[in-house]
Amino acid sequence: MSVKDEYRKKLIDELIQQSAEIDLLVIKLRQSTINSNLKNIEELEDLRAKQFITTNKLHDLEIASSNSWENIGDGG
Repeated sequence: MSVKDEYRKKLIDELIQQSAEIDLLVIKLRQSTINSNLKNIEELEDLRAKQFITTNKLHDLEIASSNSWENIGDGG
């Protein structure tokens, strides 16, 4: 497995983990009291921001991979 494939797998694993954490927080928000909602909302926003960053990294990796193949097709 190439370094790029390993990095891609790591990013996908991060997205899965972040999605699971977001799902758990959404459940907590629905079940919690008003006082603890603010803390959970802040944590949810932080996790969604991290997920957005991870998604962008994966997207950039996919674009870079695509461009590499285009360059090879053009003779390097």
